[in-house]
Amino acid sequence: MAYSVREERRSLATSLREALDEAERAAIQLRGDNVEPFLQLLDGIDERFMQLASSGLDLRPERTRWRSLHSKLQREAGRVMRAVDAAGGMASLRERNPPAQGLWWHLDAVAAAERRRTIRRLGATIGTVVSCLAFVWALFTFVIPADANSVITSEAITELRQLAFEARWEDGLAVIEKAKALLTEPDAELLIWEAVFRGKLGQSEKARDALAEAQALVPSDKQVAFWWRLGMIRLDIGDLEEARAAGNEALALDASDPQGYFLLGSVAEVEGDTAAAIELFDQTYQLAIESGANELAVIARIRMGTLLQRPANMPLFGEDKPDAGDNGE
Repeated sequence: MAYSVREERRSLATSLREALDEAERAAIQLRGDNVEPFLQLLDGIDERFMQLASSGLDLRPERTRWRSLHSKLQREAGRVMRAVDAAGGMASLRERNPPAQGLWWHLDAVAAAERRRTIRRLGATIGTVVSCLAFVWALFTFVIPADANSVITSEAITELRQLAFEARWEDGLAVIEKAKALLTEPDAELLIWEAVFRGKLGQSEKARDALAEAQALVPSDKQVAFWWRLGMIRLDIGDLEEARAAGNEALALDASDPQGYFLLGSVAEVEGDTAAAIELFDQTYQLAIESGANELAVIARIRMGTLLQRPANMPLFGEDKPDAGDNGE
């Protein structure tokens, strides 16, 4: 009987190793058609570890591989979620696979948290870009010296960024209305913010009107900058698809526009697509050098360096929960 139990445990350990092999291979190339079986496979691996917890077998190499796989999933949660979204979304997958308690079933929360952190980190970069690119400032204020209108707009936009991060759309709209009442002439950037906030409140028609008014204020030869600025504001509040669409509009008008590539690179970075972000920031750098936009070139190079030096190891799933079989092996 004891021999039978030992053989069963060894067989289960072999099955565990084979499942780990399969999961490690599958994790490299997840798609909409294989991500659900992959998550189910992770459930099976977790169950095998639980069954072998008191077996006395030395599973330290397997646990190391398991933790490494956890780390990869957390580090690349954005990539995994793209496959999950193609499969119908994580909420749908959880519903089909109860109880879905493993942390791999909640990578949507991990990706969302990382997205928020990345957007906050990018906030400083975006602010630097906006302040450094004098022609953008001139475009949206039309007066280089700091006049009353530019001060009103600047203070309002600073407040709007914080309110947008807190999703306080009604409060933001009140700030916009107050600023507009004080201005002696309309401001294109403030109108873009109005369009964004009204869109969040479901005021689609008013949002379109505000955006059309903003675009009408921008000279025809500056439309590329209009789309780039709209995209940066969309990125600032986490509307990634809209930010990408604005970046594509900018590049459709001028395929050599470095700001458009910078915007698309920033979107890719927030999404966790590091390879695409590095490539886009490299294109930004090359085009910025050619056009004499030295400040943007420096910022693009810094973003590339940050991505290339990103730590390989991230906090592990369940790291604070010791394995039952860690002792005595």
